[in-house]
Amino acid sequence: MSWRAAIVGCMGLLACQSPEQPGPAATPPAPVPSDIPEPPPEPVPSDILEPPPPRGPLELAFVGDIILGKYRLHDYAALVEPGVDPFAAVAGLLRADLTVANLETPLMHTRPAQSPIYIGSRFGADKQAARALVGRFQVLGIANNHAYDLLTAGLEQTPEVLRELGLVPVGAAQKTGDPVQVVTVEQDGWRVALLASATWTNRPPEPGDPTLPVIRTGQLPRRLLPAIAAARPDHDLVVVLLHWGQEYTDEPDHAQRLAARRLIDGGADLVIGHHPHVLHGLERRGDGLIAYSLGNFLFANTDERSRDSGVLRIRYQPGQRCPERASFHPVRLGEPPTFTPTPATAPHAAQIRERMQQLGKRLRSPLHLDDEALVLQGWPCSRSATRGE
Repeated sequence: MSWRAAIVGCMGLLACQSPEQPGPAATPPAPVPSDIPEPPPEPVPSDILEPPPPRGPLELAFVGDIILGKYRLHDYAALVEPGVDPFAAVAGLLRADLTVANLETPLMHTRPAQSPIYIGSRFGADKQAARALVGRFQVLGIANNHAYDLLTAGLEQTPEVLRELGLVPVGAAQKTGDPVQVVTVEQDGWRVALLASATWTNRPPEPGDPTLPVIRTGQLPRRLLPAIAAARPDHDLVVVLLHWGQEYTDEPDHAQRLAARRLIDGGADLVIGHHPHVLHGLERRGDGLIAYSLGNFLFANTDERSRDSGVLRIRYQPGQRCPERASFHPVRLGEPPTFTPTPATAPHAAQIRERMQQLGKRLRSPLHLDDEALVLQGWPCSRSATRGE
């Protein structure tokens, strides 16, 4: 008997036995069926449904610094001509599920003819120039030392322009709250968390400017690990983009190595660095990977070494947080005035591979030649990518 039938039966029994009502026995109540159907469940709002699990492997590609134009003493030099694809020669290397670069050029819908600042290297571009990124990249880090080159307007309009073009900015300045913000990108069932920081800027912010995530190298673990820990349960991968280090140095310093390793140990899967304008080594750390500097990728180079570059490609399988394969593909930046990247050929390819292999040995992360690429593989994969673990 259901709970409803028990209550009704009890009420009928009491009525029959009451001494104050000696009349004929009351008619028994009609039986109440015990299989009353439950009402249908309330629909769950689509925005809180669990995302579907990854359906297949995820391929990511990373490159270093990109600028689209720079101010000279009295004029402006564009690195991207209208209608010209500066990345056409490396399109195959950039083709991935997610392709990520550091955009070191602040953007405005309409770029001012003259630089609003008057010291040092000054970068800037407009929305028309930024169209060259569409179809080649999906994610752009924008926390870097040139973020203030177009002052407040550039700081605010850079993420606006990128979003209007269908691109994802990471490391945008925030008007309120913590400037360290996680950006989630969903791709084929994968949930990838990205966050970015710079360690310094060329000039201080103006009063009232939104706050850029600028953190000294030694403070990076303290400031970023809480965001990494918060993102970890409901993301398959966590990627940290860092604009750091000293220009034209051969290797990362001790503070960078210590910070990067702590970020990996604290839950990040990838730490990707840029700013030195030259290549630094790759380090395998547990199930994670650190790229201390990927050099330049489209840049008005001032040093011959800074024309050596590459594309880092990393492939993951569903249910795993360690890469199935990580490969580095040598690239060489062209001559002025365009500096466009092309796949490196001999002797530059051999020169780039030799340098990266030497740096990898020092970081106890040997790179093996596989056709034209250098490969890291064979992770033991001790961590699951299942969300919530």
